Amino acid sequence: MIRKMLFYLIALLFLANINLLAQDDKDSTAKDWHKRTHHPWFKSDWKWRFHGNPFIEVNYGMGTPKSDKLVSKFADVGLLEVKLGYSTVNSFNEDIVDFNDKFVFVSRLAADIKTPDATLGVMKSSMLRIGLEERSGYGYKFGDLAILPYISRGAAWSRLLMIDYPAQFYLNLKPPMSLQDAINDTDILNRYHDNVRFGTVWEAGIRLDYSKSISLDAGYQASVVFPRYMFWKHVGSAIIEEAGLKVLDHFIDEVSDSSPYVAPIVNFLLKNGFSYAFYALKKEKMNWPFETEAPLTYETFKVGLTFTF
Repeated sequence: MIRKMLFYLIALLFLANINLLAQDDKDSTAKDWHKRTHHPWFKSDWKWRFHGNPFIEVNYGMGTPKSDKLVSKFADVGLLEVKLGYSTVNSFNEDIVDFNDKFVFVSRLAADIKTPDATLGVMKSSMLRIGLEERSGYGYKFGDLAILPYISRGAAWSRLLMIDYPAQFYLNLKPPMSLQDAINDTDILNRYHDNVRFGTVWEAGIRLDYSKSISLDAGYQASVVFPRYMFWKHVGSAIIEEAGLKVLDHFIDEVSDSSPYVAPIVNFLLKNGFSYAFYALKKEKMNWPFETEAPLTYETFKVGLTFTF
């Protein structure tokens, strides 16, 4: 199991950074800054030699597990999360910064964090998750205060524990669930229950930095948990997604050269819009566009506090 998890991690870190286009050179100051702060195309952005300022982040949130294959419904969950990583911030000019965080995280998503009491007709669950993630974007600086809209993407390994199953309540629903639906849902859930499953994580949010040491974060996180790992189809899907983001990277670099003050907003809207659209497609096919089954998904709204040293 450990060797398989390590293999999946190495494969994802490699695939997540395939660069498919070439940049044009310009002699502007902004372009020189991009050369210093952005890795060239065809080189990886995921260089996990941690550098920058270390940080600790704690998050709390509320979310909803779902699967298009299930008839029965999950109870909403609460989120508790801790992140440990390193942050780098580069000044574009006096008012605009470029930032990048790399971190590991551990989180628990469980119904008892949000609603300790049982609710009729929904399944309570608990999930432990560990993973690697990268967060980046452009931001605005106002003296000691910085506003940093971001996109965050990564990989996670999750272990789901089902507390309730459809067999415990399917006859009490109005209208009642059929016995066959309850059996089918149970078969699907047993593929996740007490097993370690690989998945992906994407998050869009805004961070408020004060004095470079304390930050407040608010974000929307969407994660996908695969019922099984299909290497080649995941490879193909990851390449398509990363190629789209790299095209946007190239376009956003051009925007930042000519209109740096709109770059943080353009970067936030375009990249997160693309990532959300891709996530929405993966809810039906986990390795879209390839014909694969629907995964388990978690959509979570979260707030956090970060201490940077």
